[in-house]
Amino acid sequence: MVNEALINRNEFLKSLGLKGAALLAVYCAGQSLSSCTTNDVTPAPLSSPITVDLTSAANASLLNVGGYVVTNNVVVANTSKGYVAVTVVCSHEGQKKVLLRNDEFYCTEHGARYDLTGKGLNSEGSRGLTTYTVTKSGNLLTIA
Repeated sequence: MVNEALINRNEFLKSLGLKGAALLAVYCAGQSLSSCTTNDVTPAPLSSPITVDLTSAANASLLNVGGYVVTNNVVVANTSKGYVAVTVVCSHEGQKKVLLRNDEFYCTEHGARYDLTGKGLNSEGSRGLTTYTVTKSGNLLTIA
């Protein structure tokens, strides 16, 4: 039987002691003398509009409030406020792990949270998310 103890990031860093802290400082200094996080994770604007067909089986989750799909690095979601689209790229460290959870956007990498307008709801999400305009015409959504 394997006995694994789970510790949080703060406890882990404390356990490294002075040697670990020095090693981390050297690593971060090697990353352009900046913090260990990515500074600019703002995604580029869409090069062309994205069309999502609501009759497609691949997009069936969009027929229900709380459902979402990820297409072309964009999270398209059916929310309590209607259809919303944001980048899948988290502004915290640039991970492509944003999804819809409990009527807000959430990054599964470090817990960044954003409201439906892309505004950050905690320190990890403080830079916000890029949002896109969604228009519906019949069974088609256009994201621009």
